[in-house]
Amino acid sequence: LAAAGIDAWETDLAELIVQLGDDLPSHIVVPAIHRNRAEIRATFLSEMGRRGVPAPSELTDEPADLAAAARSHLRDRFLSAKVAISGANFAIAESGSLVVVESEGNGRMCLTLADTLISVVGVDKVIPRYQDLEIFLQLLARSATGERMNPYTSIWTGVTGGDGPSQFHLVLLDNGRTRALADPVGRQALRCIRCAACLNVCPVYERVGGHAYGSVYPGPIGAVLTPQLDHVASDPVTAALPFASTLCGACFAVCPVRIDIPRLLVHLRGEIVDAKRSIGPTTESTAMAVAGYVLEDPRRFALAEKLAARVARTLYRRGRITWLPGALGGWTAARDAPLPAARSFRDWWSAERGDGSHTPGSGATAALGGDSAIRALVAAVRPRRQASRRSAGEDSGASVRLADDARATVLASVQRAQAAEVATDAVPPPRTYRRAGEHALASPLALFTSRLEDYKAEVVHVAPDDLPAAIAAALARGGSRSVVVPTDLDPAWLGGIDRTTTAVVADTPELGALELDRTDAALTACAVAIAETGTIVLDGGAGQGRRVCSLVPDHLVVVVQTRDVVASVPDALARLRPESPQTFISGPSATSDIELDRVEGVHGPRRLDVVVVLDTPASDDEPRTGTSVPARAVARANDAPVAHAPARRRPR
Repeated sequence: LAAAGIDAWETDLAELIVQLGDDLPSHIVVPAIHRNRAEIRATFLSEMGRRGVPAPSELTDEPADLAAAARSHLRDRFLSAKVAISGANFAIAESGSLVVVESEGNGRMCLTLADTLISVVGVDKVIPRYQDLEIFLQLLARSATGERMNPYTSIWTGVTGGDGPSQFHLVLLDNGRTRALADPVGRQALRCIRCAACLNVCPVYERVGGHAYGSVYPGPIGAVLTPQLDHVASDPVTAALPFASTLCGACFAVCPVRIDIPRLLVHLRGEIVDAKRSIGPTTESTAMAVAGYVLEDPRRFALAEKLAARVARTLYRRGRITWLPGALGGWTAARDAPLPAARSFRDWWSAERGDGSHTPGSGATAALGGDSAIRALVAAVRPRRQASRRSAGEDSGASVRLADDARATVLASVQRAQAAEVATDAVPPPRTYRRAGEHALASPLALFTSRLEDYKAEVVHVAPDDLPAAIAAALARGGSRSVVVPTDLDPAWLGGIDRTTTAVVADTPELGALELDRTDAALTACAVAIAETGTIVLDGGAGQGRRVCSLVPDHLVVVVQTRDVVASVPDALARLRPESPQTFISGPSATSDIELDRVEGVHGPRRLDVVVVLDTPASDDEPRTGTSVPARAVARANDAPVAHAPARRRPR
């Protein structure tokens, strides 16, 4: 884009830090984790002014202040942008919908404010059904950040008239994905949901960091995904990635979609070795062949030991090797090499503990089972590897003429890859998890309120007749002097607002982003609310207005009817139409991109008030009219706690 003269700006806080610092990302979820707050402050002070709205001169290194500086820097760009580019976490085949899961609100800004939206989505992000989100929405959040649900989830299907972009373009990206799909072993890497759980437990990533992987996909998943997208042995760094692992298996243990990364690493190592063999002998392969010849026979190994010891002690008399010729010089350029021992361990053992009849190398072949077992194993594995490549069409020799049309090319690649299907133990997920388990909610409403208060939202419960006064009180608590409301909102809801002090603005299509930005608050109804995650869902229905209205004003007031509170995510999805534009809101926008210190209120509203309208008189376990739910009431109503995702180790 820059080469074409187009200014493109990162909007995620961490990606903005990386862009302003002319840096590279080092983590999938927290790309700027390698930068501390002092470095980020220095970058903001030196770079923001040259590229737009400057950072305030009194800027501190507190994460909240840094996030506020990023908000101010990007605000005008959001409000005036004509084109936005996004990715997607999931693409739903049955409805043609895209799903973006995020925390800061920058994704929602891109999806709703620009005139034209371009979404670039890998073909591996396609899932069959809308119902599959029952699993993925919570699986991703819990595995990536340990939350019940990300603050914002957006689902849209093409263009919605009068709401959001007027043009939408979807680019389905292959870039080696169908080639990986054709590999019966390697294809499982395409299941990755980019949660970065494997990075957070990897001992190699912890010590070398993300930049060492030379890719936007660092860590264990990068070690198996990048070589397949770029194809193995395409460059020295990519070819080395499968070897950048201890094969400890920690990544496989935490992977929520059960990608067997250790198995993939071994598989790709074999592919790389085979690829090197096909291009003829190299210095490394020749050295390894010589080493193999020496090591496969105990007598040759013993002779080499003695010869190396004598030569070394003749050439290097000071007890260390300070220089080696040729390729071996890479070792001595940084450190001394140790001299070979004067005698081998086996000779020492024979002299100290043996009967004196030991001959170096005698009996070793029998003790180890000889090299016949190793040769048999190699002979058995190699044909299977070659057969798997032939089944994927690599050795057929048939040239495939690719269609000029990119759509046909990608679809043809997918069809060829699927021809290499292999038997698996995968079964369709049972849908009984909706009702399975021992945890039954005694009071979804009490749990919903508790979850919202965890998000630092202000929650009140009122009788229907008290709703207008509760709305006016919520606006007053937030200091809001103007509020935008949907045109089809029940006028009775506005009866408690003093029009002499608070302006009420109708949400019409003519109301632009700049006017919305000058409005203090937004008032909306909701389609459904989820108790387990404390989530409010908007779907563009009655009393909800445009998606942008619940995003741009700094204060959001949501009215929730008790009858719309359901227990779980599956229950909520069952009420929604897949093709409707949906926004899942789980608390205010938030970020942990600066030293993993959570800051609430980034690009979306920084204050959330929820007014719950009671359908029935409050019981002893329900809150009284006009009061928030006390923690003890929630504890009584829900003896069994909802499971939380385990805390993850801090990535470095």
